[in-house]
Amino acid sequence: MNNIRSEDFTFPHLNPLLRMVVLFFAVFFILHFAYQAASGTVVEKIIIDTATVRPSAFFINLLNSNEHVFAHGHRLISPYVRLSILNGCEGTESLFLIMAAIMAFKAPWRHKLVGLAWGVLIIYLANQVRIVALYFALRHDRGLFSALHGYIAPILIIAIGCLFYLLWIQWSLQKTQA
Repeated sequence: MNNIRSEDFTFPHLNPLLRMVVLFFAVFFILHFAYQAASGTVVEKIIIDTATVRPSAFFINLLNSNEHVFAHGHRLISPYVRLSILNGCEGTESLFLIMAAIMAFKAPWRHKLVGLAWGVLIIYLANQVRIVALYFALRHDRGLFSALHGYIAPILIIAIGCLFYLLWIQWSLQKTQA
């Protein structure tokens, strides 16, 4: 009887680039599928309402206390603006991209854990900046809001994720060679 080894799940028979691509898509799909399965559950409420909307309200009020923004479920509400943060606006796709990329890269687990911790933090903070910018754009310039929401902010978050990923790869390779 053949024993299943843990390395069998890393597709050792594939060339390294194909292995990386397969693992990337597998991890991304699993994360995305799991999050979609959590739609409408307490998990989604924690991610959107608690971890995304509440900190955004805090940062907006920190920048301008005259805004009087408060978090109500998935909404940022002020006397001037009501902004809904829905599934897809909370930054999970970008988080899943960086997580899948790090997990797919052949590196020691310790390096992957460091990359995951920093990558999640960086993407999370970039998304918080995006939401705060969207709030102020909606308040002051709806045309800018449309451009920020549709093109500028998503591209910037992906660029930040790519830059971090390249820096993390360089760091991991240097640490591995040392």
